[in-house]
Amino acid sequence: MTASTSTGTGLIRVACVGDSITHGTFVWRRRRNCYPTRLQAMLGERFCVRNFGVNARAVQQAADFSYRSSAAFGQSGAFGPDIVLIMLGTNDSRRHNWKGAEPFSHDYRALVAHYRSLASSPRVWLLTPPALFRLGRSAKVRYGMDDAAIREMCCAIESIGRELGCGIIDVNRITAGHPEAFRFDGVHPGSAGATLIAQAVSEALASEMADVTR
Repeated sequence: MTASTSTGTGLIRVACVGDSITHGTFVWRRRRNCYPTRLQAMLGERFCVRNFGVNARAVQQAADFSYRSSAAFGQSGAFGPDIVLIMLGTNDSRRHNWKGAEPFSHDYRALVAHYRSLASSPRVWLLTPPALFRLGRSAKVRYGMDDAAIREMCCAIESIGRELGCGIIDVNRITAGHPEAFRFDGVHPGSAGATLIAQAVSEALASEMADVTR
């Protein structure tokens, strides 16, 4: 992991790629409390963390709203990141989007390949999507998200990460025991959930940097 020299700032540029969970939808005082902002505070002044989360976006290009068709997709590359954090998949789990692990994995690999091809040669980290929770006595997760699809894609993401040598952060496991952090709708984390995600990412990046400097 090296600091970006494209602008002469010496800052390590971190692009947070994702959906509404990265964007911070339903997080109180989103700009201050979303996970990328919390991550910036944890990492400190050596880093420049940018939020490229877009509501409703998915990995699969055949999904109703693919991340690759968003303006943020191009903007995240133009940012010249040294680190790319991909946390997508929640919207892929919708019943009308999910076609199985194979098409999901195909498009996920293509997304990783795109970011790796950038001139800044970023280190790409794969974050599994957060856990889903049912509210009250409801038998279903809101918005048509599907637990079984999430479990399948988490296995696929971890397999892709090992295959391609990407960093892996299991956000699904980290959030699974914290339904209180998702009490708004069972899908979107509040401020506490955003902090959980930011802490996991910060610890993973710090650990890798420590290994590199030994």
